[in-house]
Amino acid sequence: MVNVIGRGLAALKDWVERCLRAGGTPIFRTKFAGRRLENNAVIVACYRAGKEVPGGTIEEIPLEFIEKMEKGKGDWKWLVERLGIPYRY
Repeated sequence: MVNVIGRGLAALKDWVERCLRAGGTPIFRTKFAGRRLENNAVIVACYRAGKEVPGGTIEEIPLEFIEKMEKGKGDWKWLVERLGIPYRY
């Protein structure tokens, strides 16, 4: 069973903000077993703060964001800037 924790960019922005405030690093997975997830979904996890900010799946993410996540593996700073999240790194 998939743990859907939200839908759309607003849900993604809220989750990323909570992860960063908790002192974590946001991690994104766009594929499972080599295939993209259904419903334009992204699996999210908050490294180092997973207890405070549980991960799960956020659906209905625009394809351009998914493609950028795949190209910029490990780089989440572009997402913070694109979503307008005030954060200093």
